[in-house]
Amino acid sequence: MSFGGKRALGMTLWETTQTVNKAFERRLDTAGGNRAVWFIFLALSDGGHATQRDLARTVGITDATLTHHLTSLEQRGLVTRTRDDHDRRVQRIAFTAEGRASFERMREAALDYDRVLKAALGDDVDLVFDALHRLAAAAEEPPGGGRGRTVD
Repeated sequence: MSFGGKRALGMTLWETTQTVNKAFERRLDTAGGNRAVWFIFLALSDGGHATQRDLARTVGITDATLTHHLTSLEQRGLVTRTRDDHDRRVQRIAFTAEGRASFERMREAALDYDRVLKAALGDDVDLVFDALHRLAAAAEEPPGGGRGRTVD
């Protein structure tokens, strides 16, 4: 898509993101996972999200969606869910040994893919990070750069 004969930056970012995400998904698939499981495992791995509600909030999904994923992971023997001794409404989530090994395989696939992407950028990797941070900051600004309309 172009505007005035020039390629639209937002569309190029979207297309690139889709391409990178699909390739990442394929990498995770070869390691026995997927993006949803990767984000759940990543949040679990830092140890600060042991309850189901906290984990859902951290991953950015609803409790119901997380329940669906956790049921599958529990059936596959990758996580355990146990009721909290002090509050039976709270479920605590933990890796099993097999789940930890699955996470490590996905982590290696993710790190390998990160190396591939950075190698493709070569010496420009820091410039790309800087440009992406500036774009994210600009996207957060209200229209007009945060300035209200002025009347002369």
